[in-house]
Amino acid sequence: MTTVLQPRSRGFVSTPFIERLTLRAFRYLQSGFSVHLRGPAGTGKTTLALHLADLLARPIMLIFGDDEFKTSDLIGNQTGYTRKKVVDNFIHTVVKMEDEMRHNWVDSRLTMACREGFTLVYDEFNRSRPEVNNVLLSALEEKLLVLPPSANQRSDYVRVSPHFRGIFTSNPEEYCGVHATQDALMDRLITINVPEPDELTQQEIAVQKTGIDRESAQVIVHLVKRFRKVAQKEKSSGLRSCLMIAKIAQEHHIPVRAEDAEFRDLCADVLLSRTSFTIEEATQTLWNCLNHLGDSEEEISTTTFLHTGETHPEVTSNLPVLHEGSSLAATEEEDLSFLATAQERAIYQYLKTSQGAYLAEIETALRLNRVQAVDALRSLTEKGVLVVQRDEFTARDSGRTIYRVDATTELVA
Repeated sequence: MTTVLQPRSRGFVSTPFIERLTLRAFRYLQSGFSVHLRGPAGTGKTTLALHLADLLARPIMLIFGDDEFKTSDLIGNQTGYTRKKVVDNFIHTVVKMEDEMRHNWVDSRLTMACREGFTLVYDEFNRSRPEVNNVLLSALEEKLLVLPPSANQRSDYVRVSPHFRGIFTSNPEEYCGVHATQDALMDRLITINVPEPDELTQQEIAVQKTGIDRESAQVIVHLVKRFRKVAQKEKSSGLRSCLMIAKIAQEHHIPVRAEDAEFRDLCADVLLSRTSFTIEEATQTLWNCLNHLGDSEEEISTTTFLHTGETHPEVTSNLPVLHEGSSLAATEEEDLSFLATAQERAIYQYLKTSQGAYLAEIETALRLNRVQAVDALRSLTEKGVLVVQRDEFTARDSGRTIYRVDATTELVA
């Protein structure tokens, strides 16, 4: 049994970027052509395809490409038998018997769509082997679907309804599990390249799909874009990552702030696996992106992260030169036993010497990772040793939070 879907694109987010794509594709469909939406994973191709099907106001047949597909999965197959037995005993001395058995033909989605004039949405069609999709050639060009020969009474040809339209989506050929598409099929389609949505579109999608506020959506989209740029993943889309972070942060009331530990953990869990860097390099890259969340793109463009062996110019410019036996080590004049860990003592001495520093500067100067630095700073703040100062315009950015030693506090062993 083949299920027919009736699309309802409720909650479809429309921005100028999306409207331009939709208008172009819908024009081609209205003129009788099938369209092919091609682009990286996560750019919204399937959502756009279903929205276009809804605009056509016809029932749809939805197919997902699969390497295990056979042609019969598209057009149908012989399934089961029908047996007919006739016993004629009209003349009581003569018994006539007829026994007939026939295959049953069951239409699959493509055949039904062509016959009834439905809209076919073939998602990631290039995951199916090219020879399987050959059956589409005559359906799209000659408007005739060829079925396998059969001894049944059915016709071996299906005349394609004038209302039939095909909407195809595909990922680039360099993706795993994707096949090259035959030129003959591509020549019958109008291909629209679907790039990653612009930041405005991604923010609007995050707001409408997750209910998060616009300011937080802007922070998340900007962070994900920056991380993927540094991680050299610009060919793919970060929209799904943005939606994951926004949805979890909204539902679990996690503040979208760079200095919030839960938000940093959430970003790490979502983003670190989406790069070819080692876990150490990816983690350091993400921390740097969080530290400079309020910086402009021009400032970030001059930043080379620690996996290349360089640091941000703003960080290095304020760092004191560290020598063996410098004041960063505990001195005999001051009793630092009140500070429980070596990290706390090192940070205290460094801040006392530098008259205050950003979190990124502390990490770089003392070669501490983010967890060590944040834990030590939190402990020092709770003990009243440090004063935390935040600029009102960059309160969300831990890289712009200044930590200073409180001159009015005396350490007591």
